Amino acid sequence: MYRHIIVGRGLIGSAAARHLSSWQDGVAVIGPDEPADRLSHDGVFASHYDEGRLTRIYDPEPEWSLTATRAIARYPEIEAESGIDFFTPSGFLGIVGSEDVTTKPAVTLARENGGNTTVIDATVMRELYPFLSLPNDCAGIRETETAGHISPRALVKAQTALAEKNGAEVIRSTVTAIDVKGSSVDVTLDDGRILEAERVLIATGGYTTACKLLPRPVSTRVYARTVVLFRVTDAAAEVLEHMPTIIDKFAGSYILPPIRYPDGHSYVKIGIGTEADTQLGSREELDAWFKSAGSERNRLEFTDVVERLIPVLKDCPERHTDTCVTSYSTSGLPYIDFVAGDHLAIAICGNGKGAKGSDDWGYAAARLMEGGDWDHPIPRYKLKAVFS
Repeated sequence: MYRHIIVGRGLIGSAAARHLSSWQDGVAVIGPDEPADRLSHDGVFASHYDEGRLTRIYDPEPEWSLTATRAIARYPEIEAESGIDFFTPSGFLGIVGSEDVTTKPAVTLARENGGNTTVIDATVMRELYPFLSLPNDCAGIRETETAGHISPRALVKAQTALAEKNGAEVIRSTVTAIDVKGSSVDVTLDDGRILEAERVLIATGGYTTACKLLPRPVSTRVYARTVVLFRVTDAAAEVLEHMPTIIDKFAGSYILPPIRYPDGHSYVKIGIGTEADTQLGSREELDAWFKSAGSERNRLEFTDVVERLIPVLKDCPERHTDTCVTSYSTSGLPYIDFVAGDHLAIAICGNGKGAKGSDDWGYAAARLMEGGDWDHPIPRYKLKAVFS
């Protein structure tokens, strides 16, 4: 019997496995590798199959700023111990209205948490980022050193490698059923094996409800998201050499600077998520979405947004879409809580921004599983699961 099994080897699950295996033995983490070919794949998918996620201390929500601070502080340690680089400190720029009342308190919060965060006006923004086409009534929130982007693929690889180094067993399979039996939990794999553990943590993101892994469903919303990637020409790459990660509050978009992808090319990525996006409920809907090209309407809208903000991308004709999903809780924070006695727990719902602080959300989940005193600065009640 295992002491702990973590189901789900994404950003939070792999982080929980690393932390927990550094404190206790008898840990296993279960989750398949990324499929070589999406279209022919008949298993589950994950949204970390990508090279770019924003990371920064700046966030208007105190809990997200604090967990990002704690996670970012561990990035160097994770990279050094795993030998896998995943963080690029390219900086962050938030584009907001010049009269936005949320800016000052959020910047103050970021600076209190150690972020090198300042407010700049449109004139300074144009001097620092001449490739941007900006309105006159805007301001910028600039963070350097602690901000930039991470490769979620590489981060999961690093967390998994360190969990394995700590003695955790990595099982590259898919879980088909979970059954709580008194003082233990049975975990059934897709090859028919049944594993037994004292405690099980489910960290399966948008697939959690769809795969019916819980005794009763929790209240979540899972949205289908489309992103557009612009293949950057050599000329555009020179113009965008010092581009930071960007959140444009006017368009509701996030944009990442040129990042090299596995095909050897560099891409600028843009995404915009709204509640108008399709909600996904079933396993069949999730699988079909990951295998699709995404929304054509989104492709046209996002292209217009990014070409207006970064005109040089008009000269980058090769672009394509990709798909992912985002899971939302009722509280706006992850659910990290027991859902069946003290034997079955969940750590789900990144609420569209879980990557940057995923190592710290994984730490919180590991502390929950360990069963000792709660030492995370976010109170447990704020992470309590809400059932449907």
